[in-house]
Amino acid sequence: KQAKVGKKAHDQTKLALGRLKTYALKKNKVFIRELNADLIEDFKTYGFPKKMADTSKATNLSKVMAFLRTAYSRGWILEALAEKIETFAAVYEQKQPFTEDEVKLILDGASNLKGGTHAYASKPETFRLLLDLMNETGMRSGDAIRYDPRKCIKSKLLWKYTFQPQKQRLENKKKAAKIFLTERLKTAIDECDWISRELPFAYRPIKDTTYMQNEVYERMQSIGTKVGVDDCRPHRLRDSFAVRSLVNGMP
Repeated sequence: KQAKVGKKAHDQTKLALGRLKTYALKKNKVFIRELNADLIEDFKTYGFPKKMADTSKATNLSKVMAFLRTAYSRGWILEALAEKIETFAAVYEQKQPFTEDEVKLILDGASNLKGGTHAYASKPETFRLLLDLMNETGMRSGDAIRYDPRKCIKSKLLWKYTFQPQKQRLENKKKAAKIFLTERLKTAIDECDWISRELPFAYRPIKDTTYMQNEVYERMQSIGTKVGVDDCRPHRLRDSFAVRSLVNGMP
């Protein structure tokens, strides 16, 4: 069974191959069979934007290599070019979770959010609760945006929320995930000023979740600048939840 390719991976591959095509044309290589190992090696050095991070270059090159392997197996090119090219050496910086003091600064900064009368800027306390939800449960921003309090079920001590995560392997059967909310957080979200009539944190249709995720990212970046927290972005709240849980003895 052939694995499906998600839209994000497809778009990344299309962009990477577009860069290779542009570079090859500059070298007067018009046809795919004119590609050679020397050209690909030069492309690694000169074919990407100068300010592109090494990690992004490595990701782009991996897409090109995957394409070259397919091209060779199907006879589009006559050389196994992917086997002749060294992978791009990228150093991935290990990100740290937020400290408890940084989390407090971020949440307080969210409460003081200003800058408009639309979406999250119009309801800063609601936006704060969105960040609080991610921090206390480890939910990704897209899943937190889609959070529906009406699907919560009261367990013995906490509220259980079961949902279908956005991020799943396309070739596998979709799996449900569950998180637990405290009475304090569940009640605060239920009673806050919801951004839309249907959901507390979604101000556009669910199909526009990516758009809203970008808005959360931009708001957090702005908050980080104002309160002095570097690299202030949604996924670090998930990292912080994970580390905090491990420290507290969760398997």
